[in-house]
Amino acid sequence: MEEPQSPQVTPGITCVYSEPFRRTHKRKRLQELEEETTALKRQLSSVPTTAHEDTLPDARPLYPHQEEQIILQPGPDEVTVERQEPLVSGIPTLPRTIEGLELAASIIDEYFHNYHHMLPILDPNVTTNTFYEHAPFLFWVIVSIGSRRYFRQPTLTQTLAMPVTQLALQSLIIRTKPIERMKGLILLINWPFPSGPFYRDPSFILSGPLLHLAMQCGLYAPSFSQDFSRTYLRLSEEESIRRAEMWAYVIITYQRTCSSYGQANLVSFEIYNEQPHFKSILEKLPKTLKCQVRISNIITRAHKALLDLGLLVMTLQQERTMDALLSGFNRDLDNLEDPLASGEDPTESIHHCTNRNAVWDRLYLAAARQDLTNMHFYKSSTTLDAQACMSIFNATTHLLEDVRDIDRTSNIRLVSGRFLLITVLLSLASLARVLKGPFAGFLDQSRGSDLYDYGSKFIRASSTQKFDFGEKAAAAVERIWTSKKVFRNPDGSVNITLRLRNRLSAGPWYDVTRCWKEEFIDLDYLTSAPGVEMETVIPSLATAGLRTANPPSVDPENAPSNMASDPLYLLDDGLWRTIEAGLNDDWDLAEPSLAWML
Repeated sequence: MEEPQSPQVTPGITCVYSEPFRRTHKRKRLQELEEETTALKRQLSSVPTTAHEDTLPDARPLYPHQEEQIILQPGPDEVTVERQEPLVSGIPTLPRTIEGLELAASIIDEYFHNYHHMLPILDPNVTTNTFYEHAPFLFWVIVSIGSRRYFRQPTLTQTLAMPVTQLALQSLIIRTKPIERMKGLILLINWPFPSGPFYRDPSFILSGPLLHLAMQCGLYAPSFSQDFSRTYLRLSEEESIRRAEMWAYVIITYQRTCSSYGQANLVSFEIYNEQPHFKSILEKLPKTLKCQVRISNIITRAHKALLDLGLLVMTLQQERTMDALLSGFNRDLDNLEDPLASGEDPTESIHHCTNRNAVWDRLYLAAARQDLTNMHFYKSSTTLDAQACMSIFNATTHLLEDVRDIDRTSNIRLVSGRFLLITVLLSLASLARVLKGPFAGFLDQSRGSDLYDYGSKFIRASSTQKFDFGEKAAAAVERIWTSKKVFRNPDGSVNITLRLRNRLSAGPWYDVTRCWKEEFIDLDYLTSAPGVEMETVIPSLATAGLRTANPPSVDPENAPSNMASDPLYLLDDGLWRTIEAGLNDDWDLAEPSLAWML
């Protein structure tokens, strides 16, 4: 039987409408918002655009895949670039903020004064406000590079590392302004943030998206841009040349990054530049850029030929074939330096460029020769003869002398990018091998020692913060020189050939890194060979170099720390992982079965 329902109790609460409340129909409200938006658009369109800096230099209409506004310019002859930023419409250069960090407007000038001439892909006449408004990712990359030697805020570069790297990753999925994004990636790859225990240099990883982004935009086929656009494009010859320049910088950056990590260049510029429609455009590129493109092509062809030949275990016939291949590629480099021998236009010689460009072109040629001659280390210990060691010695010393000449005039050690840093490290690794090898008596020991001393100081001076890659690498090469165990077999015999045989021309550096790690970090390798005195000197900074001279003068507040004075610190393997650029820690040792299942 159901129970009777209790009577409903009224709580006695009065419903009160607030005064601002007003019932509004949803469709009517949407109509009002549309009218308000239309009124705001009319108001914005009525404002006169008198400020020239509100638009980037190129005033031509923008087509799909042509959103870039910063004109690609060949580098000026001056080492520094004077930027003129007059007040336009009374708008000064504004300070900017990223993740709560406010930066002074003058930091961007540090880039154009010190770094721009080494990679002239930006227009120095574009104002700071314009960079920020039209290309924020590129703006923050420029600021990050300029902050590397900004002693007013010594920790600024480290602070910017994560937010700017996140902007780089986000730029890969943005649909607009691909040229600005490519320029930002090129600069970030050439001047990466200092690596450390909590930050790894992403240059090699970012070089892949950079190449794919350029291919997606069709930069390798500037004459057929309509194939990569929604609408038909009629590009002028000037625009086609600009796209060809951008493609050249992308390919050069990609190939150099691969080479520095000891990886094969999977994409060659020659795949596309042999096309008739592209060949004529390449002839109109700046001379120094053409020189770099041709050098890059030679090294790429050499790497492909040597990979096809096989480097893991070489027979006597394979070594003879490698000698013939290296001789042919060296002749190609000689033809670039002396075009008369190859029947080309003499004005294409590096000696006909401006003085500064000719110096850098000679450095690029010297780096290419070093890459080729280092391949002799892949021979066996019985076939690596005195002639090969002498050619390696000459190639490395010439390169270090070219770097020293540039450094004397422009103090390049303070602004060197990744390419120059890795090139000098490769020179030191190769030079240490031949000077400690069985044919050291045939070489100029005094010249080699002086250049090795200079190279180690160059690497240390290139450090931008404590415990970064430059400082660790300098400590490694200094200790390798004083070691009495390095480049020796367990029985004490000298062996300067390579154990790591999958790193192409970068093999000497990675092999030296492994030798250094085995002797100074891994305790299992600290025992001496039986019957051979293998005393290893643990030097301080004062005695770690070849001379007892003082290290380069630096700001005391930002001077590198004395790492070598603390042996316990040196045995901390975790803090030294960044010295092995390109090695993936222990990912394959941590539960590999589960890793492959995910």
